Amino acid sequence: MEIKQVVIIGAGPAGIAAAIQLKRYNVEPVILEQNEVGGLLRNANLVENYPGFPEGITGLALVELFRKQLDNAGIRVDFERVLELEYNGKIFSTRTERRVIASDVVVVATGTKPKEILHPLISDDITDWVFYEIYPIIDVKNRKIGIIGAGDAAFDYALNLSQKNNVTILNRSNRVNCIPLLWERCMKSYNISYSPDITVRDIVKADNGLLLNCVKNHSGEKVNVCVDFLVVAIGRESCLDFIGEELRKNSADLIKSNRLFMVGDVNNGIYRQTAICVGDGVKAAMEINRIIRKGAV
Repeated sequence: MEIKQVVIIGAGPAGIAAAIQLKRYNVEPVILEQNEVGGLLRNANLVENYPGFPEGITGLALVELFRKQLDNAGIRVDFERVLELEYNGKIFSTRTERRVIASDVVVVATGTKPKEILHPLISDDITDWVFYEIYPIIDVKNRKIGIIGAGDAAFDYALNLSQKNNVTILNRSNRVNCIPLLWERCMKSYNISYSPDITVRDIVKADNGLLLNCVKNHSGEKVNVCVDFLVVAIGRESCLDFIGEELRKNSADLIKSNRLFMVGDVNNGIYRQTAICVGDGVKAAMEINRIIRKGAV
């Protein structure tokens, strides 16, 4: 078992910011990331509310800047999936696929995971054509892509993918839940079509992609939509599957005593913004430094 002072789980904006701030205090955290640096920011079409970029910046470009800042600070990200985070009454135990790390403090910055459409609508034979994030298909072009959803993510994904593809947004209601700016931009795009009040009843594998068998809710009219790929954006929930039973019982007290920190999207509900995540990470690092200096850990 390795022994470290601080473990950060997740290398999205919140985890990155916490690591950079801790480095300034000469605290060397272990950063664990199961996928890639950047988290959901990799999906973002254009980030316009992060100060310092008057013209906005793409999510991928901002992630690259974050990555460079980590490199310049000499901060390494270990790409390991956390299987379990537990607490034994004194220390935390973070178990990955490769090792177990004991620590006094843990920063959970794991963000959110997508709500999935369950079987039988998404059967095993079509999963290779169905996505819940868009970064795996961000470079495809001249394809037909369907998006199920009506929130900020669905419309932002549409804007991003429509630069090289034709996109159809399928909304099961008549209500749109995205911000007006995204709606206006999507409606101005020649490569984006919007279908409200429509339900996808069945999805089958076709010769060159997927066939979505849909029904217009008001009229009952059947509509077939052919796509090369399908993106599902029907909501997200906190990614906390790895939290152990004992830790769940004690989490409130550990958070109150500044031993356990939940930062970024994992703790912010609908307030999922990069700027908020960065602030959360910096604040957590400052609190950690304070308790270290006091000798509380």
